[in-house]
Amino acid sequence: MTDDIDAKDLEILKMLRKDSRTPMGTIGEKLSISKATVSRRIARMEEEGIIQGYHLSIDQTKLGLMKAVVSMQVVGSPVSLIIDQLRMIKEIKNIFKSFGDHHLVCEVYTKNVDHLYELIQSKLLSMPSIRNVEVDVLVEKMPRNPSADLDMYAEHNKLK
Repeated sequence: MTDDIDAKDLEILKMLRKDSRTPMGTIGEKLSISKATVSRRIARMEEEGIIQGYHLSIDQTKLGLMKAVVSMQVVGSPVSLIIDQLRMIKEIKNIFKSFGDHHLVCEVYTKNVDHLYELIQSKLLSMPSIRNVEVDVLVEKMPRNPSADLDMYAEHNKLK
């Protein structure tokens, strides 16, 4: 965590999160700072690893894919070994270590429910250390606050 982030930096992050192609001049105008200042702030946040990249957002449903969250417990093997095996499965986009009822949670994309079932049966449950696999098919995303993390940072650091 860095103490160098201020309210202007948070506003820059929110604007870039909404549209990472927003010109620096536009950001500067909205925040009443120069384009050069915006550029320096962004470069600093990139160097510090706060900004880790710029990403394209794709609606997977328009590609005919469904998204599911697959949670599992790992018993009798190091979690890191299972993560290495999960990284080999092309349908898994992200793997999260977690605390709670499950050790790992995966974000998975498949063509349909049958493909998801086959993935679980033939790839996940074939790993002897995987137990208690639970699946939630995500049907619709309803964003509430895409900047919740930044808002919590601002509140925690009294930046507003």
